[in-house]
Amino acid sequence: MRKEPAPAAFSDFILLLISAAPKLGLPLEAILRGAALPPGALGQRGVPIPLSAARYVWSSAERVSGDPMLGLHVAETLDVGTLDILDYLSRSSASFGAALSRFIRFAPLLADSGVLSLHADGGNARFRHVAPNGVPAVSELLAGMTVLRARAFSGEYLRPLAVRFRHHRKRGAGAYERIFDAPVEFGAPFDELVFRREHLDMPFRSADPRLCEILEASALLRLQQQSRVDAPPPAAACSFVEEVREGLRECIAEGNPNIDNVAERMGVSPRTLQRRLREERTSHRALLAETRAALVDRYLASASPSRHTLAAELGYASARSVSRALRRR
Repeated sequence: MRKEPAPAAFSDFILLLISAAPKLGLPLEAILRGAALPPGALGQRGVPIPLSAARYVWSSAERVSGDPMLGLHVAETLDVGTLDILDYLSRSSASFGAALSRFIRFAPLLADSGVLSLHADGGNARFRHVAPNGVPAVSELLAGMTVLRARAFSGEYLRPLAVRFRHHRKRGAGAYERIFDAPVEFGAPFDELVFRREHLDMPFRSADPRLCEILEASALLRLQQQSRVDAPPPAAACSFVEEVREGLRECIAEGNPNIDNVAERMGVSPRTLQRRLREERTSHRALLAETRAALVDRYLASASPSRHTLAAELGYASARSVSRALRRR
C-alpha cells in the first residue's frame, strides 16, 4: 500500500482562523466546505494536516469573505495565547530580536513551509518570509502579528521602515499603510519587514527569563517529537529544493546566479543555504547545472540561438563557457 506524504502543517494553523471567525463574522461552514481535514483538526491543537488542506482553507476564507485585508484583520483580532506556546515564548523573551529568533526556530510547530529568516544589513534588520506558493492572507497575518505583538509586548510604538509582500496590490491598499504606519510595496521577491537594527534590542516589558527557559525546553521537545513522527518530511524537503531552483531561475535571468545572490533571494545566509542543501544531498553547483540544463533544452527546442545569446540568458560569463557546458550534455 502506498504511503501518503508526511503532513507539513498542523491544526493550529486552521484554529487561528476559527478563533477570529466570530469577531469578523466569517461564514466558517462555507469556508471549510471541501477542505480535506482529518478528524479532530477543528477542535484540537497539534493534529497533523496536509499543507494543501491548510492552504485551501485560508484561500477559501479570502474568497468567501471578500475581505482584501483578511490576514491583517485576523491579526488584529487574535488574543495573546492563540498561537499557544509560540505566543508565550515571544512574550517572555527579553527583546524583539530574541522573540523573532525563537519564532523562526519554532514556526514549524504551526506549519513547516516556506523559509523564515532574520538578518542585519548595515543599519537595518530584515525579517523575511520566502514562500513561493504562499497564500496572501497568511503573509499578511504573519506581518501584522509580528508588528502588533511587538507593540503589545514592548509597550513601544514599533514602526517598520518598509513592508513588502510577494503578492500584488489589492484594492484598499492604503489601509496597509495605516496599520503598519510605513511604506508598503507589492510584487516583491519575498515578504519582508524592515526595521532599524536597533529595534532588535527593544526590550519586552513582559520578559520572564525563567518562564522563557521552561517554554523553550517544551517547544524543543515538541519539535523533536514532531520530527520523530514525521521526519524526514519529503514534501517540505522537496519544497525547499524547488524554492532554490526558482531562486536560481530568477538570478539567472538577472545575470548572476552565484550562491550569495541566491541566498539573498531566499532570505538566508550562504552558509545556511549550503548546509540545508547538503542535508538534501545536493548543492548550489548541482542545482545550478540542472537548472541551466533545463533552460538549454527549452531554448534549443524552440529556436537556435547563438552561443552569445545563450551565455547571456543563462548567466554564463562568456560564450566559451556555455559551449563547454553544452559539450558536457
